[in-house]
Amino acid sequence: MLRPATALLTLWCWAISVTAEPSSFDGQRAMQHIANQLAYGPRTPDNQQAKQQTLEYIQQQLAPLSDSLVTQSFSAYQLQGTNLWASFDGEKDTTQRLIFGAHWDSRLHADRDPEVSHRHQPVLGANDGASGVAVLLELARILAITPAPVTVDLVFFDLEDMGDIEGRPYAIGASQFIVTNPNYRPQAGAIVDMVCDKNLSIPRELYSQTRARSLMDKIWDIAEQQKATAFKNRRGQYIYDDHLPFLEAGLDVVDLIHYPFPSYWHTISDTIDKCSASSLQQVGNVLSAFIYSYK
Repeated sequence: MLRPATALLTLWCWAISVTAEPSSFDGQRAMQHIANQLAYGPRTPDNQQAKQQTLEYIQQQLAPLSDSLVTQSFSAYQLQGTNLWASFDGEKDTTQRLIFGAHWDSRLHADRDPEVSHRHQPVLGANDGASGVAVLLELARILAITPAPVTVDLVFFDLEDMGDIEGRPYAIGASQFIVTNPNYRPQAGAIVDMVCDKNLSIPRELYSQTRARSLMDKIWDIAEQQKATAFKNRRGQYIYDDHLPFLEAGLDVVDLIHYPFPSYWHTISDTIDKCSASSLQQVGNVLSAFIYSYK
């Protein structure tokens, strides 16, 4: 896929912020956000041009919509990373906060690819990375049109997917966010990761289930009411993701993630043909209902 020209990208950004109808979550818009991210290429530490272009794209989407947009750069494990933090003030209560996060990087090595010759190639990351970002960007549009009852933070984490590469852990960006913002205490939140698969399956991830059971129950109750079949009312697995640094800091942040991982996970086949606007729609609808009903 070719990288879109800057002028066209600017026009697209303007169109999203100006012409969007004040409506509910739109899975097709989220799909377009996936396509736009992938157009730059893999968002890996050795592809700084693609990373910078993707970072600018996310910033351009958020800047006209959010009440605050903070860029937090960091150094960790011999790598440079950047987290983005967009805030949307609550209509009724600006003291309570919700956080929703996603990682915007993609994996450096396709180390699970069935073709050995592919395993040192980067992963494009349509599902693993771009899908979570797409959901947050579509939520940003909605929050700008209709403020939520409480303040909502959308945080985009870098360097999540460097885990098990040269001895590094997963969730580097989320860990750095906790270190950088020690006084940040949202009331609840969720990480959105790998949520566009055509056969989306989100069980109850076990770190989330054991440490933030009440929050999981609220989200799954909404999913049941909406008949959101992607949310499976069964035990998942313990997964090391961007929610874990928050849970370890005593914050109720749960993980919404596809499991079992699809066959193309950490392979060069993690491309947009695996994605579904309908799956994104289900996730977006559940999160929107959670946000706007939060008290």
